[in-house]
Amino acid sequence: MDRDLAIRWALVISIMGVSIGGINYGVYMLFFIVNTLPEIILAFFFLTLVTVNTIFNTFGCYYYLRSYGLETFTPMRIRKYPPVAIVMPTRNEDEGMVRSNIESITNVDYPKDKLRIFLLDNSTKKSWQLEKFCKGIGVNYLYMKNPVKLKSYVMNKFLDMVDEEYIAIFDADECLINTSFLKEALPFLDEKAGFVQTIKEFAPGSFFANAVNVYYLFFYRFMQTVRNLCRSPMFCGSCGIVRKSVVKLVGGFPNSPTEDLAFAFKADLAGRGGVFISKRYAFGAPIESFETFLSQQWRYTIGNMWTMKEFFQNFSKMTNEKRIHYLSQTFGYAYLSILFIFYAVLGVVFVLTDISLRSLNSQVLIPEQMKLVAVSYMISVIILVVLGGRLYFGSFKSGLLAFFLNFATAILRAKAMMVGLFGFKTKFVMTRQNEQRRSVIDAFRVTATETTFSLVLLSFSVLSFMRHDVISGFWLFWYSWLFFCSFLFTYGTDVN
Repeated sequence: MDRDLAIRWALVISIMGVSIGGINYGVYMLFFIVNTLPEIILAFFFLTLVTVNTIFNTFGCYYYLRSYGLETFTPMRIRKYPPVAIVMPTRNEDEGMVRSNIESITNVDYPKDKLRIFLLDNSTKKSWQLEKFCKGIGVNYLYMKNPVKLKSYVMNKFLDMVDEEYIAIFDADECLINTSFLKEALPFLDEKAGFVQTIKEFAPGSFFANAVNVYYLFFYRFMQTVRNLCRSPMFCGSCGIVRKSVVKLVGGFPNSPTEDLAFAFKADLAGRGGVFISKRYAFGAPIESFETFLSQQWRYTIGNMWTMKEFFQNFSKMTNEKRIHYLSQTFGYAYLSILFIFYAVLGVVFVLTDISLRSLNSQVLIPEQMKLVAVSYMISVIILVVLGGRLYFGSFKSGLLAFFLNFATAILRAKAMMVGLFGFKTKFVMTRQNEQRRSVIDAFRVTATETTFSLVLLSFSVLSFMRHDVISGFWLFWYSWLFFCSFLFTYGTDVN
């Protein structure tokens, strides 16, 4: 066993050991500690939460272990050069960035007589400057109104305008850094494949931007590589190539905030799933704003909830392996949102229940061994987060910050889940946030729910310590900090 595999097994054993330890603690508390009916009900809910947490940890460990050895990429020789159209949709983006990135696309290594490049501008107003620039570098400029403000709308219109079967897509913030993209990606589009997806990665930036990159790379390094084994990777909207005939087969790109995921799911159902190439060919603009990250999470969560509905409607049509992938993906957003909030709320309810059963000033008498077990469990979780960040991504700090991002966005994702599941009307944020300074008051306003929740948790933490309830105090203080990260990230990226 080589070093990398040994490290993976060591981390997986540690994660599962802590997870099972949480279940054992919940069982012991339910059957040997609590006495009253309210306490029994709360202990049961705690046991349910740690059990669900263990299930999702199992999913994560599965992908982490199964992806071993799958990150290597062996290119295939291209034997024919079919006509290809490369399109870069843009909407109200910085024109300097768009000019630079569309020019990078013109450097792609491919026969010019087999290639057409398009800038698909669906901004609020047509840009004569961009049109002139594109003409000068041999790029076709197309202006198209977008009344529904969805990428799928302009992409479907575009497909009706071109004859090429192979459509390569890049986002307006992506700069091509490897000109071999078409020559290396096209050979993987065999007769059954509906699309080919490569790694989407952001360019190096600030510490925050690099942590966001780490946050997203877990999906590409571990999940996409495993999903590729059964032709069920997710199409991610850019840095990939789609077959026009397959897009048409499934009725076009669906009108969804995540048209890429919705298309990949429909193509999978039609037996035309995609192929994933574990290689980076372009760099996206680094995400330097927490509000931009929030807008992405808002959109991704709603899109996943829509896909989850379709998934259950077509559950019987899928193999067990594919069911695992879609369950872990769609329910993963719920796990990263609702479960974290429930943990924190349960801690508050525990304290309130104990006060109602005794008194506000009464001291909670907890056996010393229980204090030791509970605090050790919580400390081991924190240590695993730090070690996991180092082993997963090569950086303690980036891994820890990526972990904090989960909690900083949990409440927003929970709101997005409600929007996605129940069809509430909402406004999709489809572009990056404008780079503008925010005031401290703006930061509090934007994160009002998260900050208020954090302060409530902190107050109950202090109350718990005053009542000598070390377990609740430690637990609530930790969660108070995690949810306060939403304000800290907003302040650090959009105010400071």
